[in-house]
Amino acid sequence: MDNPAFGVFEGGGIKGIALAGAAAAVLDSGYRFERVAGTSAGALAASLIAADYTADEMRRQVAKIDWPSLLDGVPGIKIPIFGKHIAFLRGGGLYHGAALQRTWGRLLAEKGVHTFGDLPAGKLRIVTVDLTHERGVVLPDGLEEYGIDASKFPIARAVRMSSAVPFVFKPVELQNRFTGDLSLMADGALGSKFPVELVDQRSETPVFGFRPVDTDDVHRHNDIRGPASLAGAVMTTGMSARETLPRGRFESVLQILVPSRRDSLDFNLSRREALEMFDEGYETGFRFLAESELIAT
Repeated sequence: MDNPAFGVFEGGGIKGIALAGAAAAVLDSGYRFERVAGTSAGALAASLIAADYTADEMRRQVAKIDWPSLLDGVPGIKIPIFGKHIAFLRGGGLYHGAALQRTWGRLLAEKGVHTFGDLPAGKLRIVTVDLTHERGVVLPDGLEEYGIDASKFPIARAVRMSSAVPFVFKPVELQNRFTGDLSLMADGALGSKFPVELVDQRSETPVFGFRPVDTDDVHRHNDIRGPASLAGAVMTTGMSARETLPRGRFESVLQILVPSRRDSLDFNLSRREALEMFDEGYETGFRFLAESELIAT
């Protein structure tokens, strides 16, 4: 019988593939995630776990996804030299994010999951931020303040909101049905990159935290030549700088630190490379469990 566990998934862009691999190792080691929480790429991984994807099923899906296609450029982005600058200034982001939402909607639908109402209450919680009102929002809980029925709200849309890295992906509009106002929702990492506060750490149920880390030999250098590249540098630094600082201590959280050499926003990887990232994450997770004597029996 599987042992219950909680899972918390940190943001990290494309490194979320490796986090999913580490979570797969936990599943294969005899655990069942009763509740999960995630931010940005962590929300992508957490949603699949919440939909009851098995380790093997996640690995197969990682190998199927056309990862570069998730960067669906806004009009004008392909114009030589100035395309990205024009696209950024016109749309507030280089990519729509619609392709990501469609892809995740399809993945969740394959498990019969479409909205938060298709999951047990409290099983999945996702962090986003309301740029318009300068506040963090936890989904699905926070939807009530906007007059929205959480049970009918698409999880794939929530994931898109949480993953909408400012200047890179366009913010997602959310209309308040009480007032008619539009809010622009964006990357949850601006509010809480590692949302461990969303799970009960006082419970006897173990809490696994999945967090990406840069390998020691990685050297970052941003070639900043205009507004688009500056915006990109701001966001990649925001996503990566905390990985080079001392980690916060959460005594009750079993932190699985998953190394990666890839830039957070580098989606230009082949299916083979994506599978390698997943497998590296799996090996890291399984090694952590074995060394910590946490293999469930």
